[in-house]
Amino acid sequence: MKKTFATLALALLATAGVMAGNIKESSVPAVVKNYVQKSYPRVSPVEWNYEEKGNYYNAEFKIDGAEYSLDISPEGYLINSTNEIAPAHLPSAATAYIAKQYPGFQVKEARKLVRRGSTYYEADIHGQNSNQMLTFTESGRLLEKKL
Repeated sequence: MKKTFATLALALLATAGVMAGNIKESSVPAVVKNYVQKSYPRVSPVEWNYEEKGNYYNAEFKIDGAEYSLDISPEGYLINSTNEIAPAHLPSAATAYIAKQYPGFQVKEARKLVRRGSTYYEADIHGQNSNQMLTFTESGRLLEKKL
């Protein structure tokens, strides 16, 4: 029984590593690494992944404790990015919307998203035994809400 469990655990660990898609920095094209180094000169270390289905590289790193995730084409162009921001950095119209529509709720996490050149903001709000994730445009207009 212990042998079966150990074999199963080892197989799961090996599969998880393959599924995560982690690659060595030496496998990342120079133009992709240069994009990250040029755009985020203070970053180190970078965790690299290659997403075969979408044919892009993903760079994950932290700056001053905030997490960043970049999807970069093999040619070195940004496709998408996500980074944590302080709730105070949400657009003022988004903050006003939350205060009016969700009195008593607090923004627990906020993120800035860039998707194919357009900027969006996400706010995870909590209050009154409820959680919501709200997505706003750059101007602070509500686009989507999820429970």
